Amino acid sequence: MPRLSRRQQHATAAYYHVMNRGHNREVVFQTDEDRVYFLHLLDRYRQRFDVRLFHYCLMSNHFHLLVQCQRAEELSSWMAGLLRAYVHYYHRRTDFVGHLWQGRFKSPAVAVEDYFLSCARYIERNPVAAHLVELPWEYRWSSCPAYALGVADALLCYNVWYQGLGDDAGRRQQRWREFLLGDDPHEEEVRRGDWLVGGDAYRRRMQQSSARPAHRRGRPRKPPLAQQGLFPEFVEE
Repeated sequence: MPRLSRRQQHATAAYYHVMNRGHNREVVFQTDEDRVYFLHLLDRYRQRFDVRLFHYCLMSNHFHLLVQCQRAEELSSWMAGLLRAYVHYYHRRTDFVGHLWQGRFKSPAVAVEDYFLSCARYIERNPVAAHLVELPWEYRWSSCPAYALGVADALLCYNVWYQGLGDDAGRRQQRWREFLLGDDPHEEEVRRGDWLVGGDAYRRRMQQSSARPAHRRGRPRKPPLAQQGLFPEFVEE
């Protein structure tokens, strides 16, 4: 099935797995100071563009974010502002000149019904796959300590799918740890997700909802706004 344009993709879904890496796979987070500053920018720009952050992980040469946009068409503006602000900071700190990021960021849409937690699992297991830690919640620069151990993280929003794992905080944390360490049948689909992460039915639905009649005249209709939801800050009991 052909890949949707970024404009169509962002007009038909609200949840995205956003990622980008350093140019030529070069390191973009050299120090803890770099990571702290990027998270500071992430907090600033998520509030400015009303983006809800559910899961994240900062590696040395790339990052992963699982987010929801209230206005899907602003995803590109949000990321452009965030990445540009970090480049300015990085240039000042290191006297580095040139491209820092490897082209356009990737942002496959995520089918929340079956793939949201699988995508979150993939993101938080990155440090394990890179042999940086043995257990994903041992890695400081991700959302995993919040979900697996209950560590407070003001960046995160209420995750209704995570809440469904148990009736109390301890049970949810235990089940999340088990999920992180166990097998996931959706792992390969998440890993190779191109323009979306979801099954065939979701792909067909996305393709159909983005299609435009070939003989339509006049100005095209505005794309439907993404699904909207109000989620309070993530706070574990």
